[in-house]
Amino acid sequence: MPPRLPISSLRKGLAVVTATGLIGAAAVFGAAAADAATTQTGSCVDGGGIRWTAKAIWAGTYTSGGVRKISINYAGWTTNGRAVPTDSTVRSYSGDGTRIQKLTWSGVYDYKGGTAYRVRNPLNPASAPGKAKIKITLGVDGDGHGSCSVTFTQPGSAGGGGGSASDRYEADVVSGTNAERTSRELQALSSEACVDRYAEQQAARMAAERRMYHQDLGPILRECNLRAVGENVAYGYPSGSAVMAGWMGSSGHRANILNSSYRLLGVGAVQSSDGRWYAAQVFGA
Repeated sequence: MPPRLPISSLRKGLAVVTATGLIGAAAVFGAAAADAATTQTGSCVDGGGIRWTAKAIWAGTYTSGGVRKISINYAGWTTNGRAVPTDSTVRSYSGDGTRIQKLTWSGVYDYKGGTAYRVRNPLNPASAPGKAKIKITLGVDGDGHGSCSVTFTQPGSAGGGGGSASDRYEADVVSGTNAERTSRELQALSSEACVDRYAEQQAARMAAERRMYHQDLGPILRECNLRAVGENVAYGYPSGSAVMAGWMGSSGHRANILNSSYRLLGVGAVQSSDGRWYAAQVFGA
């Protein structure tokens, strides 16, 4: 049975509250799910003794120009500091070891004690399970010490495995959201612990109560020190790919996903006792 809106929402349609960016719940069922995403994490210590944590999300495969490619929509990093002057390089390698892209970034970034990630969106290499790679090199700019690197390899089964079902669902939403944004030359959203906590809590509440509804966004504005907040919620979609298709097929939800002012993203996905999925996206600026 396809996901449905509560009757009240069906009667009222999408509701938008401009003060908070509140958007109504998902109304349509998406396409068939794509391959599940795999999240990989790793860490390294640079020459100055600073530990960096990096993360890459490999999503599904697709065909473009007759070439089977693997989606790598998220390559990010954090460290235990706030205003940290950072040198970074993200390199993408094809399965034969050829470098296909080099992304460099230097600047000061607030990692909020290791809870906020700086995110890049590398070119997608040709799918080569166990061979295609993303290498993230990190260091403190101007400290006179060497950098360190973390290398992520495409999973042996393209886009599959790793983590819990909730982790895979949420990773699909993150990678799908950033794919929709970067394909339109919008900035990819960074995962952030504060907004992610509210998304996780909302998904868990909806699953526990077996009903879909919006949370009060005021506390998120205050607690996460934001100037704008938005939320998408849904239930009944079997995967992150399916719920993304549903949200993108609804003008209100699509507007949240493609809002150029947003910079942060939190995602929660929890299954209720009857096996139905409840999902929440929280956006922040």
